[in-house]
Amino acid sequence: MSYHILHVFQHGAMLGKERGHVTCQGREDPKPRTMPLEDLRAVIIAARGVTMSSNFISSVVERDGIILHCNESYQPCGVTAPLQRVIDTRAFLNQCARPKRLNDKLWGRMLHGKTLNQTRVLNRWDIRSAHLQRALEQKQIDEGNCAKRYWQLYFPSIGWSATSRDRKENTAPNQMLNYGYTVLAALCHRSLLVHGLTPSLGVHHTTRYQSDPLVYDLMEAFRPLVDCLLAEFMTEPDASMKAWCKKVGTELRERRVLHTRYSLKLMDAIDASASSLTRSYAAMDADAFWVPELQ
Repeated sequence: MSYHILHVFQHGAMLGKERGHVTCQGREDPKPRTMPLEDLRAVIIAARGVTMSSNFISSVVERDGIILHCNESYQPCGVTAPLQRVIDTRAFLNQCARPKRLNDKLWGRMLHGKTLNQTRVLNRWDIRSAHLQRALEQKQIDEGNCAKRYWQLYFPSIGWSATSRDRKENTAPNQMLNYGYTVLAALCHRSLLVHGLTPSLGVHHTTRYQSDPLVYDLMEAFRPLVDCLLAEFMTEPDASMKAWCKKVGTELRERRVLHTRYSLKLMDAIDASASSLTRSYAAMDADAFWVPELQ
C-alpha cells in the first residue's frame, strides 16, 4: 500500500519516471533522486518552475495518487486527481438520490467526531471546555458555537493572541492551518474518488462554484488533527512555513489515530473513513460510517 507524500521545494526541479521509480532532479544535482512509484500517494508542488513529464503525471494518477499544486506563497491553487469511478452501483445511486434522513445522520456523526477530537486537542494542553463536553451529550451539535468556543481556547494555547479563526487573515497560524487543511483535503478527495463517491455531492455542505462539498464533509473529523500538529509545531525552534510543510507531510504519513481495537496511520484512516462512507450509502445505514479518534 502506498504511503509516501513527496514534497517538492526546489525551484526548477524536474520530475519524471524511470523503471518504476519517480525521479526528481534539481538544476545543479549531479544525478536524480528516486522513489518507488508504488510508495507514492501524493505529490505536493511547493516551488517555482517545476517541470513534470507526462509519464510522471500519468504514472501517479494511474496508481491513484494525487498532485497538489501550490503558488509561491505555499497557497494551494490546483489538483491533478485520478478519474472518478463507480465501485458500488448501489452506493453511487443512493448518493445521487441525496437521501436527507441518511445524510442528516451522517453529518451528525461527522460533527460528533470533529467535536470529540477538538476536546482531545485541548485536553493535550490541559484545557477543558464545558461547552464542548455538553455538546457531545446532545443529539444535535451547534457547530458554530462549538467552533467559536474552541478557537477562543485553542489560539491562546499555542501562544497566539487571536481568539477566532479567519482563513483569509494573513497571519502565520491561519496560513499554516490553511495549508494543512488543503493537503488534508487533497488526500480526502483522492480517497473519495478511489472508493467510488462523487466529491461534488455533499452530505451537508452545499454545491457551489469550484467546490467539492463531500471533501469538506469527510475531512471535518480530521481537521483537529491538523490543529494538534500546529500546536506541537509552534514549540519547535524552526517555525518557518517550509518547515511546517515538511511536518505536515511527515505527520500525515506517520501519525496514528484510533480505530475500534487498533490504530491506523492517518493516511490509511482517511481511506478507511471514505470506504466506510461508501458502505453507508450502499446499505443506507449511517452506523456503517467510521470517523477517526485522536489518541
